[in-house]
Amino acid sequence: MSIDELTVELGSVMALPESEVIRKGLLALIEKEIRFAENEIAEIRERYDLFSKEALSQAIQDGRVAGHPAWEDYIVWKNKEAHIARLRQVVAHA
Repeated sequence: MSIDELTVELGSVMALPESEVIRKGLLALIEKEIRFAENEIAEIRERYDLFSKEALSQAIQDGRVAGHPAWEDYIVWKNKEAHIARLRQVVAHA
């Protein structure tokens, strides 16, 4: 089944215009991606028992946490927060 056919069929089943089916599907995808990124951040928080990426950076600098792989986790954390912010901007303009 093609995307167009699927969209038409879902629109019919859900009594929604095709554009609304696509819009809701994209918003659901974005929300799922945000949850996935938030879960990755939560895993890093738990790993180091720290609440913020700044606290992780400080712990590394103070020697309370080994630099490797903590610096990589810090970078992932920072990038995930930026990713979430960009996704939320998209949702805000939707």
